[in-house]
Formats: sequence, structure tokens, C-alpha cells
Amino acid sequence: MIEETSLRFEDLSIDDTLEPLPRFLLYSTSQIALQRLVHVKQLSDITLGVEYEDLNEVLEVVKKLETDEEYVVRQHLAEQVVKVGLFALVKAALAAETFTPPEPPPVPLTPAYIEALLASGIKMDLHTLQPYRPLILETCVPLLGRMLSDSSPEVRASASESLTMLPPHIAPPDLGQHILTLILSLSHSDDNEELRMTGCGLLGKMAKGVGRDLCRQFVVPEVVSLAEDPVFRVRKSAALNLASICEVAGEEDTKGRLLPAYIRLTKDDMYRVRKACAESIVQVSNVLPAETRKDLVPLFQSLLDDSSKFVRHAALCQLGRFIASLADSTEPIPSSLIEKFIEMSSVNTADDSTDAELHHACAFSFPAVVLAVSKSDGGWEMLKQCFNELCESKDFAVRRTLSHSLHCLAGILPPETVKDDLLHVFEQFLRDEENVRVGVLKGIAKFLKVLEPGMRESYLHTLTEIFETGSPLNWRMRHIVALQLPSLILLFPAASIRTSLLPLIINLISDAVCEVRIAAFHAVGSLLAKDDKKITSEIAKQLSTLASATTYCDRVSFLSVCTVLIGRDGWDEEHPLEIPSPTTESSSPPASLEDQTKSRIEKMYSFLVSSKLLPSAVKLKNDRTSNVRVKCLVFFRALPSDLLSKSKEALAALEELEKDDVVMKTLNKVILYPIKEKKNEEDKDKEEEGGGGVEEEEKIQDAEEDGKDKATEEETPPPVETT
Repeated sequence: MIEETSLRFEDLSIDDTLEPLPRFLLYSTSQIALQRLVHVKQLSDITLGVEYEDLNEVLEVVKKLETDEEYVVRQHLAEQVVKVGLFALVKAALAAETFTPPEPPPVPLTPAYIEALLASGIKMDLHTLQPYRPLILETCVPLLGRMLSDSSPEVRASASESLTMLPPHIAPPDLGQHILTLILSLSHSDDNEELRMTGCGLLGKMAKGVGRDLCRQFVVPEVVSLAEDPVFRVRKSAALNLASICEVAGEEDTKGRLLPAYIRLTKDDMYRVRKACAESIVQVSNVLPAETRKDLVPLFQSLLDDSSKFVRHAALCQLGRFIASLADSTEPIPSSLIEKFIEMSSVNTADDSTDAELHHACAFSFPAVVLAVSKSDGGWEMLKQCFNELCESKDFAVRRTLSHSLHCLAGILPPETVKDDLLHVFEQFLRDEENVRVGVLKGIAKFLKVLEPGMRESYLHTLTEIFETGSPLNWRMRHIVALQLPSLILLFPAASIRTSLLPLIINLISDAVCEVRIAAFHAVGSLLAKDDKKITSEIAKQLSTLASATTYCDRVSFLSVCTVLIGRDGWDEEHPLEIPSPTTESSSPPASLEDQTKSRIEKMYSFLVSSKLLPSAVKLKNDRTSNVRVKCLVFFRALPSDLLSKSKEALAALEELEKDDVVMKTLNKVILYPIKEKKNEEDKDKEEEGGGGVEEEEKIQDAEEDGKDKATEEETPPPVETT
């Protein structure tokens, strides 16, 4: 932790009048650690505004910061140093036009744009940009190498992550000479087990990056050697990283060298090594050929029967996924494994935390197990009681997990089984607490799809009830339903849509929350695809009202809907519109996706023209609110050129908007290259796995095992380390 004593406000103030580079050079050597940290975090951003000739001045400061007394400064420096090289490399590649970016670069370049390019998987060959080769290979890589030997595990972890970003841009000869040599030197640190663990972790992370040839020649023998290391924590690290290396090494080396090493680790004297094997066995199984996976069954069975309760617990948590990995095996799944899985739904170990974790693991992998055993006779009948016990669990987390996968089960099981065994659970979860109800609603379209058409109709009222009885503040529930609407529209006839879904969509495209409106926009095209005159007329009427609304937000919504309608992705990304052939008996091949897309866009353009909505969009080019004009420009740019040329007014509006300085500035900075990335709402549904009760007892037993080990290894208590 960074602590400063006796600091005044004046001491912490920063001179904002300085240019970025002089400010970095001044404050990165400050006596105040907080100022050094702030400017180290800005290092890669500053690189974008620095010419290549000035980078040496920056790197001289970086070399001094490498030994900063505060580990937090070193940790962020390790994260930034590789970005310095990559940002400079991308900048040079764009200037030299060695590749074509998916989107034209903004002026000036922004960090968000560069990071988006790197995340898209672009590859830049250092040989075509020779001046930057020494920057990456002779400056950044050696610096990261020294930080990989840092005394702080946080710094080592940060340096490891940074190093993994480089292989896509480095040729194989340089990978072996500069990157792999560095990693192997860590794994050969005979007097420092921490460095051997770091090296082992990097061998797993970098196996794919270095390629099969280098992996077979250097990585495989090294990890096999580390799997026999005298220090159990190094062997544990080898157990956790073997799967990644098996994936790259190929079948011959996996069967002949890596799998025997893994088998030896499952029988290790230290329970924590065996526990690591239990935690990684699913990954190992998934990378093995299907016919070889059956060889892991006896190993897994031995882990389930292990003398250590921590190993048994870890194996049980992986049991469902392991069964799923055997689905493609040439032999039936052993009934002993299925029976053990069924027992997990009602397990009682007298430890509530342990029981909860096992119940949750059972619920999480339940659909995969059903899929694995569905081809065998009586597979569902064996699992039905387990399913019912999980559905009645008092732990809402177990019910919530099942609610999110209920539509998956409906897609696996026969329709009659869904009707008899799942439908009552579907209704039960819809009446459950909100956390459970959300899971059902996220998959409601896929669940209803397997039901008979007449049975689906009875559940339309569920959607309207959510809005009638729900709180106006609960916008997330409305957002979930809005995302489902395009898929739901495909399931119902026009008459049902007019009475239930159409009023719902009309309300949602004017919702007070932006995320809800955006999700609802995609449903408008699905409504129009029904080719129902009453629906089309009502949509045109509502859009016309939005176009002339006094609230700028409604005018933006109108333009957003128009943009979605003529966009190439269509109104429903999961279910693109299929344009039927002119005659059902035609022997001609079905229209290509490109032809379908073109036909759909032309159809939506005709709707905008015939409904007099295109002239309404043209009028908004002079809107007093710049946000409306920006959205107007986005709409006209989305129009295909052949359709745009049909309207002189639309073409003139586009030219006028492109001369609007305020519009163009906003478009470049806010819409095309936003500074902050949108957070994925789906991440909120994922929880970290617990296990508090087990972990506490494990720590106690760890201490006992450490005492036994010290007689032979003379180990010191291990610091916190990510392996």
C-alpha cells in the first residue's frame, strides 16, 4: 500500500499546463509515490503523442521506475511497458499502411481505438517495421524479463500477462530466441521455486503462442521435468498447466510424454497436487482425442475416492463437466459416475458451505450431463429425481442456475418430456423471486419454441404482467424482455401479436431508460416482417409521432429505429429474416444470405418511403439539438448508396450534415471511438465459486502437510501466488 505522511494539498497538485510528455518526465520521478503511480498508468497513452525519436527519453525513465520502492508502481509499469511497444508499433503500421483496419483511425489516435485493434486479433510483423524491432525485443522484453523475477507476486503476475500479448506480432525465430529462452531461464531457477512456478505458468499460457514445433521441442520436456520437481508447489503448477500444453503439442507427445506425467501427478504424495489434478482433469479430457478420454475414468474415480476430503470435494465439483467431456467417447458413460452425480443433489456433509457448493456445481453442469446421457435408454429417468430435488432447493442460487439453463434442457429433451417434466418447473420459476425469474425470461423464447403453438399462447400474458405489476424503477427486467421480443414475434400469429406484443413494443421504444429503448428497436423490424397491414400501419403511425415529438429523446429514437431497419445486421441478429422464394415449388436454390439481406433492406426502405418517414428523417438534419443531427447522419450513412441515390433530398441532407463541425466532432469522439467501453451485463450473472468452509480446513491441513514437507524440502510458508 502506498502511504504518504505529512503531505499538503499543494504537494499533491499537478501542473496541468504542461504537455503530456514533459508532465510524465517531471512527475514519474517525483518523491511522492502517488504521483509516480498516476503517471505510470498514463504511460501507454502518452506514447501515442510521442515521436519514435523521443521514445528513448521515455524508456530511460521507465528503466529507473523498474526498481521503484513501491510494488504497486512496478506492477502497473509491467502492465504498461508492453503497451508502449505495441501502441508505437500499431501507430507505425497505420502510418505505413501495412494493414487495413476495420474502421478508419480517428485523428488524433485514441488508446481505445488501438486497444480495440489489438483485441480484434490483428498481427503486425516486426520485420516489416524494422525500427520497432529493437524497441520490442531489446528493450520491452528484457525489461519484462527482469520484472518476472521481481520479489512481488503481483508484479510477476502483471509481467506474465503482458508477455503473453507479444507472440502474435513476433516471428517464430525471434519467439524462440527472445521469449521462450526467457521463460525457460525462469523454469531453470534451481534456487528459487517462485521463479520456477512463474516459468511453469508462462509455459502453459504461451504454448499456443509459440506454436507446435517450439512447444514439442522445448515446452513439453520442460513441463515434464517440472512435474517431477522436488517442491510440491511447482508440481502443482505443472498439473494446472498441462492441459494447455497438451492442446498444442499434438497427439503423439500428449499420449507418450504429457499424459504419463499427469497420471503420476494424480498419485502424488501431496494432496494439494492431487487436488490440482482434480481441478484440471476436465481441461485435460477436453484436449484428448475422444477414444483416449476413457483412460481418464479410472484416474477420476481414484480422485473421487481420495483419502483427502479436499481432493474428493474438488473432484465432485468437476464431476458433471467430466461426464460431459465423455459424451463423444466410444464407450458408454460409467453408471458409477452418473450415480455419484445424482447423489450430489442431496449430499449432506454437515457443512452448509460445502453442501451449497456441491449443489450449485450439480445444477450448473446438469444440462451438459443430460445431453451426455440423453442417447442412452432411460437417461432422463435416471436424472429426473435429481432435477426435481435441485428445483426445490432452498438455496436461491441453485434455483437461479437451473432457471438460466431451463431452455437448454427443453432443447435437449423430447417435446412430450418437456410438457410432462419441465413445464411445471417453468411456471414455478416464473413465480419465484426476481433473481430466479430473470433466468427464465432470458430464455423464454427458446423454451416456448418447443411447445405446441396453442400452448404458447397462454404464456403471452406473462410478459404483460411483468410491466403491469413490476416497479417502473426495475428497468433491467424490461430490458431482458425487450431483448427477447424479436425471437418471440417469430413464434406467434399476427392476431396474437396485435393484442399483446405490439402495445408492449410501442411502450418500450419510448421507455425512459436508453438500454431498454435500444433493445426494443430491433423488434420493430420483426413486426414489419409479419406483413400484417394493421401492424404496419400502427408502426408507421407511432414512428411518425416520434419524429415530430417535442422531446429530443423521442426524435433520436425515431432515427435509431430507421437505422436499425436498414442496417445490414437487420433487426434481429439471432434470427435474420428469410425471404421466401417466389414459388414454393421452384427448383431454384434458396437465396443467399447476401441476397436475403439486400431484399430485406429494400423492403424496409420502401416502408420508410411509403409511410412518409424518410422525408421526416430529412427534416431532422436541421434539428436544434446536435444529438439528433448526429443520429440523422448515422442513419443516412447506413443507407446503401444505390438506395440513397434514389432520394436527392436524403443525399443533400447527408452532404450538409458532413459539413456540420459539431456533428462530425461528436461522431468521431463519442460514437465511433468511445473512451469507456460498455460493460457486459451478462458478466453480472456470473458468480465466483465459494467454498469457505472447505478452504478454512484446508489451510489447517496445509500447515500440517508443510510441516511434513520441511523435513525433506525445507520450505518456507508460501506467499500468496497465482498459479
